[in-house]
Amino acid sequence: MKKVIDFDKDFKEDKTRINRVCLGMEVLKADITQDACHIERLQRELEELAKEAGIDLPINTDKKTLITEWDNQFYLDGDWVNLEKKIKKEVMLNPELLPSLSKMDWAVVGLAGVIAAILDFLVVRIPRDMNYMQHIQQKGSGFTERLKSLGVNDEGKLTPFLQWCEDRCKVPYDTAVIKEAGVYPRNHRLRSLAHDPLFGLIFGIFDIWNGSVTYFDKQGKIHITNTMTTGVGDTLLAPLIWIGHLISDVCTKQGLPIPGWGFLQLLQFGSFGSKDRTIAQISEWMYFYGYDLRHFMTMSIVPASVEIIVRGYHGLSLLQDENSMFNPVEMIAEKEIKVLKNNLKLHKMLCLAHATAATGNALKVWAYQGNPTAINITQWMMLVKESINMLTAVTRDTTTEKLVRNRDVIDITWEELRSIKIGKNLE
Repeated sequence: MKKVIDFDKDFKEDKTRINRVCLGMEVLKADITQDACHIERLQRELEELAKEAGIDLPINTDKKTLITEWDNQFYLDGDWVNLEKKIKKEVMLNPELLPSLSKMDWAVVGLAGVIAAILDFLVVRIPRDMNYMQHIQQKGSGFTERLKSLGVNDEGKLTPFLQWCEDRCKVPYDTAVIKEAGVYPRNHRLRSLAHDPLFGLIFGIFDIWNGSVTYFDKQGKIHITNTMTTGVGDTLLAPLIWIGHLISDVCTKQGLPIPGWGFLQLLQFGSFGSKDRTIAQISEWMYFYGYDLRHFMTMSIVPASVEIIVRGYHGLSLLQDENSMFNPVEMIAEKEIKVLKNNLKLHKMLCLAHATAATGNALKVWAYQGNPTAINITQWMMLVKESINMLTAVTRDTTTEKLVRNRDVIDITWEELRSIKIGKNLE
C-alpha cells in the first residue's frame, strides 16, 4: 500500500542533519578546548612577564573583563622605565661571539692535535744527533738529514748548478770574518741581514748597491761596512743576484737561517742554562746545531698536518650540511653572517688544534731535557696567528648580527602568534 506521507524518509533526513550538527558541535567543542588552553598559556606568560616587570595584575575570573583590565593595568599603570630598560638590554644583547662545536668537531680537533704532536716527536725531533749537555745523547731528525743531503755530492761539494750560482752571484755582504764584531764563517750568514730568506731582499739590494755588508756585532748592534765596489750591471740585477746567492747557500753545511732569526741578536738579555746565555746567544747556538731553513721546512710538517686535517674536515662538513646552502632570497647580510659563522668555526677549531699541538711540543722540549732545538717555532707561530684571529673575532663589531638576530626573533614569534587559533566563544 502506497503511503501518503513517508515519515521514514523525512525522519531519516532529519536524523542525518542532526548527526551532522552533533559532529560539528564536537569539532567546535574541541576547538574551544584548544583555544582555552592557548589562552591559559598566554595568561601564564603574561603573568610571568608582569611579574618580571614589577606589575601587579588584577585577579579576576570574569573572562569578559579580564583582558580589558589587564590592558589598562599594562598601558596605564605599568613601570615603563624598567620595562624599556629590559627590552633594550635584550635587544642589545651580544650574539654568540664564537660558534659552539659539536662532539664530532671536538674529536677532529683532538685528533689533529695528537697527530701533529706525534709527528713532532717521531719526524721532526731535533735538527741533528747531539750529545746535549755533554752527557745526554739525543737523536736528530732523519727528514732534516735527508734535506741537508740535497744539492751536494758524496764529497760534500755543491752540484754544478749551485756551484754556478755561487760563482756568478758574488755579493759584497758575504764577508765571512769580522773579528772585532764576532763574525766568523760559522755565523756570518746569521749575523748578515742580507742572508735572511725573507727580510734579506731589502738589505741585500741595499748592500749590493752600496758595496757594503750590514751585520750585527756580538753586542747586538747594527753596523754597515763597505767591502767592495759594485758595477752598474750588479746594481741593475741586484734582486736576481740576491736570489742566486741565497740558492747557492741553502745547501751548504751551515745553511741559511730561519726567516727573521737573525733579529734575535737584538735580544741581548736573559740568563738561561748552565752557561747563563742570553736569548741572542741561545739563538746563535741553535743555528750552529742545525736550526736552519732546512729544519724549518721539517718543522712545518707539524702545523701543516693540523691545517690539512681541520680544513679538510671543515670543507667536507660544509658540503654535507644542508643548512650551509644559501637561499637565493636571503638578504645579503644573512649570507655574509653565514660565511662569517663558518669562518669563525674554522678558526676556532684551528686555534684549539694548534694549541693542542703546541702543548705536545712543550712536552717534547721537556722530554729532550730542555734542549732549545726541540722547540718547533713554526707550530708556535701558527698558534700565535690563530690566537690573534680569535682576539679579532671576539672584539668585532656585532651590530649587523644583532639586527639580523632580532629580526629573526620577531619573525619567529610572529609566526607563533599567527598559528594560534582563537575561537569566537570563550565560554
